[in-house]
Amino acid sequence: MTARTLVSVISIVLFTLSMGGCIPRVGPKTIRGDRFDYSGQISNSWKAQMMLNLVRIRYLDPPVFMDVAQVVTQYTLEGEATVSTPDWSTGVYYPGATALGRWSESPTITYNPMTGDKFTKSLLAPVSPISVLQLIQAGWPADVVFAIAVRNVNGLHSASNVQLVKRAPDPRYYRVIKLLRELQLTDDFSIRVEPPKEGEKEAPEGPFVEFGRREPDEESLAKAREVRKLLGLDQEENRFKVAFGAVQTNNKEIALLTRSILEIIGEASAGVEVPDSDLKEGRAVPVSLPGAPGETFRLTVRVRSSNSKPGPNEAFAAAQYHGHWFWIDDRDLMSKRALTFLLIISTLAEAGTSISPPVLTISKP
Repeated sequence: MTARTLVSVISIVLFTLSMGGCIPRVGPKTIRGDRFDYSGQISNSWKAQMMLNLVRIRYLDPPVFMDVAQVVTQYTLEGEATVSTPDWSTGVYYPGATALGRWSESPTITYNPMTGDKFTKSLLAPVSPISVLQLIQAGWPADVVFAIAVRNVNGLHSASNVQLVKRAPDPRYYRVIKLLRELQLTDDFSIRVEPPKEGEKEAPEGPFVEFGRREPDEESLAKAREVRKLLGLDQEENRFKVAFGAVQTNNKEIALLTRSILEIIGEASAGVEVPDSDLKEGRAVPVSLPGAPGETFRLTVRVRSSNSKPGPNEAFAAAQYHGHWFWIDDRDLMSKRALTFLLIISTLAEAGTSISPPVLTISKP
């Protein structure tokens, strides 16, 4: 073997062994790109799925929820080097060398459709009053949370756009939640949950709503008195137990009748702009928003429609359905905020036990 051939062979072998360093996404180097890429796509699909279910409800099409259960990506990097040698029996030498390399990426993504008991608990069951109060405790505006998630408080009804529970709005309801928001801003309205006692899994009593602070001013005291009067509460009490129901059992209780996630989505679907042709042909349900004192608190997700796909920087979420493109304008902050609220509250309402994803066995390359 000549020196020149030997150098060529060594160069090829070294090239083969160093192929891993020439590929930008191997092992730890893939984490940054994969984590952001997958999380970004999952987020986009989550938004589009919720928006598309708003559209489906307007077309009387049942909503479908599909969870991404597991994402597993397998990488394979292989290299091979072959160097020819002389045929010593004949003395004939055939110089030559070859180098082979292979790179592959095999993502495995599993999905779990929301069906059966999980569908019932997550979508059809009313949202827990504790979950509603937790949102308020976390700083969400009390008037917005109540108007969206609470259908009835101590017999006072909010406006509803869902046909099964549609009824005239009660102005007193919106007066109550307006006052609660004002009291919330001055820390004169708070939520308290008693922790479980030692050896008990659940708290002995439900959550409480408390009015007042150490040194309330006269204006705040007057607002709290008006809330008590509208809700039929004891004027001498500052702490009231919260229960689930349409009517209170006594004047020291606040009864909340909350909406289900499916009902909340149904209310929000009123903001979908259905093409006139589909409305005239009876393909979709026409909706007229009833005038109500609290219509400014209504969960409004304005979903536009068009025959062409919106531009890449134009849509916050987009999906094609029934021959049309439906999308939320990325510059529509109110709709973006409302859709985010839908995603958050649907997460709070999910059943405690999730469906176990299938076990995947990934062989080593």
